[in-house]
Amino acid sequence: MGLLALVAGLLLLPLALSDFWIFIAIEVLAFALYAISFNLLMGYGGMLSFGHAAFFGVGAYAGGLLVKKAGLSSLGAFLLVMPGAMAAAAIAALAIGFFSVRRSGIYFAMLTFAFQMLLYTVALKATGLTGGDDGLTGLRPPGLLNVPANYYYFALAWVLPSAYLLHRLVRSPFGLTLRALRNNPLRVQYSGVDVRGHQLITFVIAGAFAGLAGALFAFSSGNVFPGWLNWTASATPIVMAVLGGVQSFLGPALGAAVYVVLEVTISGSTEYWPLFMGLIIMLLVLGMPRGLAGLLGRRRP
Repeated sequence: MGLLALVAGLLLLPLALSDFWIFIAIEVLAFALYAISFNLLMGYGGMLSFGHAAFFGVGAYAGGLLVKKAGLSSLGAFLLVMPGAMAAAAIAALAIGFFSVRRSGIYFAMLTFAFQMLLYTVALKATGLTGGDDGLTGLRPPGLLNVPANYYYFALAWVLPSAYLLHRLVRSPFGLTLRALRNNPLRVQYSGVDVRGHQLITFVIAGAFAGLAGALFAFSSGNVFPGWLNWTASATPIVMAVLGGVQSFLGPALGAAVYVVLEVTISGSTEYWPLFMGLIIMLLVLGMPRGLAGLLGRRRP
């Protein structure tokens, strides 16, 4: 019942919002999927990645290049952009994950960080392809999708099925094995499971959906910049997941919504918004160790 109410609320949301807040709602949808995909690695797989923004950025650049360079700018062709962005991010995740999952703990985290910085350098220096420091600008969805409310429903049509698929994944035997790997990888290995193979598949899936989130956000904001691949960008999904609660599937999505709305609200009021944003997030995390989803769970009768 609660899930149906959530879906109904998301469908009716644009009717109550101005164009500005519809753009914010699209951003929330994109970052919610981004945070959920990251939590597949950290919350369910126990793999803390410092380079998840690499796939968000690859998906955004791939979507932009498919429209700018490959000519997929008509309404019908634009439907291929999101799968193309997912494919590009999945290929990048496969290449990075092949090396990264061979290590664990801080070594895994630092490897993902190193590969992300490599991609950031490519995005910064390959000016003929990526636009360099200027990035790709003027990215707008074609035709009717250029109306904010219509693009919101387009994004929702991608995010809801993606979240459903990821939820089914973590509830499946694959997901249960993933959680077992998080708790005791050595014991799972002794039971005959290919630990590295399982982690690599998870890494690729998480990367693909992060790429989808990046492409959705790129055509909402209208731009893609190398900063989306910089090391600071990978802090965003970590903060969202921890803020919302890594123990809950929808916790990171809730954290993404609170994070984006806080950022928009505070940045419009003061130039010192990062300071206030940091203080608020710190108080929320310290006051709710299990995140916002944990607080809601305690209040549930």
